[in-house]
Amino acid sequence: MTLQEYLKQHQMKLSTFAKTYNLDYHGLFRVKQGAVTRDEAIKRVFEQLNIINDGKQKVGEPNTSFLSQECVCIHCEPAGDIYCYYRHHLQEIEEYLLQQNIPYYVRQAKGYWLVKYDKEAL
Repeated sequence: MTLQEYLKQHQMKLSTFAKTYNLDYHGLFRVKQGAVTRDEAIKRVFEQLNIINDGKQKVGEPNTSFLSQECVCIHCEPAGDIYCYYRHHLQEIEEYLLQQNIPYYVRQAKGYWLVKYDKEAL
């Protein structure tokens, strides 16, 4: 079963699932939208609950843009991490954070950029 099916079957919201299993909401949101997670904690919980997170199971592309997904997460969480694997995603996120006057910094890692933001750091 997928994460979406699990949530529906157990009449649970994504935020409740994240808190119950102490998992990253941002990562779960992306999984719910069709992404395949690299987060080991999420993978362990999914394995225990028999939740499938295989991109091959999903037909087509998620209908929500990268920026739209991240904006939802930024709106819901006072602070967090955003992983950008493409330069244009990094630029979109930086433009959005600057527009919203949200403090952030970027670290470059091997193969991706990590954007850390904190709305309460004003």
